[in-house]
Amino acid sequence: MKTLIIRIITGIIYLSILAFAFFCSKYALMGVFTIFLIIAVVEYIQLVQKFPAPKSNIQSFIQRLFLPIIWIIFPILLLEYWCIALNETPIVVAMFIILCANDSLAYVFGSLLGKHKLWRKVSPKKSWEGFFGGLICTMATSWFFIKITYFHNNVFTTPVIWIGFAFVVIISGTFGDFAESMVKRYSNQKDSGTILPGHGGVLDRIDSMLFAIPSGFVYWALFVI
Repeated sequence: MKTLIIRIITGIIYLSILAFAFFCSKYALMGVFTIFLIIAVVEYIQLVQKFPAPKSNIQSFIQRLFLPIIWIIFPILLLEYWCIALNETPIVVAMFIILCANDSLAYVFGSLLGKHKLWRKVSPKKSWEGFFGGLICTMATSWFFIKITYFHNNVFTTPVIWIGFAFVVIISGTFGDFAESMVKRYSNQKDSGTILPGHGGVLDRIDSMLFAIPSGFVYWALFVI
């Protein structure tokens, strides 16, 4: 019970920081996500130090330089560009809501119905029942974004487009979860850090986002071109 309470409190603080970043000002958003970026990179470096010794210089280069740039730095800088330079913060906020809703619904469906593991070796807690339950329900409710004035824009103008956006974000976010789980398993660590009690590190919280940002951006760009 104590762990659950700590997890809830930490989650509320984390979501409050995100809300502050998105709704306060562009400079606050840049500051918060730059801090996230720095912490996530530091956590990744700590994980890398626990990797098995690289078998070649190429493998060492990929693990120590290429992967953190492509996996962590690029997506967060793209998010800042998407929000600040392109002024599309509402779509990014919707992406976060979709990810959070899917995580919660997948957990509920998985807890109640989960029997078949989605990928036992990488993420033993995830089930096919949870995955499809979260996916279908989140997609089914994502069309409500078109009913909310804050999310009105000149790109996502129909419920079908919003539903497609939810699908892309959820699928890519799931692969983001798997990617971080693989990194942690390769370094033989349960969490990426301890900065968020009950949740682990910042990298544990933004793992799905790191894949969802570039995928969601490409989906958005296809309707802009």
